[in-house]
Amino acid sequence: MTTKSDTTSKAGASGPKSPWNGASALETIADESRANFDSVAAASAIAAQGYGAIGSAWFDFAKEAMAAQAGAAEALMGARSWAELSEAQAGQAKDALDRTMAAGNRIADMTVKTTGEAMAPIRARAEELAQRYGTPAV
Repeated sequence: MTTKSDTTSKAGASGPKSPWNGASALETIADESRANFDSVAAASAIAAQGYGAIGSAWFDFAKEAMAAQAGAAEALMGARSWAELSEAQAGQAKDALDRTMAAGNRIADMTVKTTGEAMAPIRARAEELAQRYGTPAV
C-alpha cells in the first residue's frame, strides 16, 4: 500500500520543473524582485522629472499672472471715467480667464503625458511577468 507522502515525493521527483521548485527558487524570487524594483525606480525617475517640469510651469504661470495683474492695476488707475474703468476691468478679467484656462490645459496635458510615460516601465514589467507566468485567475 502506498501512502500519500510516497506518491507526492515520487510525483515531485519525476514531475515537471518550475522556477519555484528546488534550490533556485530563492534566486528566481530575488531576480524577479530586483527587476520589479528596477521598473518602479525607472517610473519614479520619469515621474520626478515630469512633475518637476509641471511645478516649473505652475511657477511660470504665477509669475505671468502677477505681471499681468500689475499691468491691469495701472490700466485701472489710469481710467478717466466709469466707462474706461469698466472696460479695463472687463478686459483684465477676460485676459486672466484666458491665461488661466490656457495654463490649466497645458499643465493638464503635461500631467497626462508624464503619468503615461511614468507608467510605461511598470506596464512593460507587468506584461513581461504575465507572458512568463500567465495572468492570475481572479
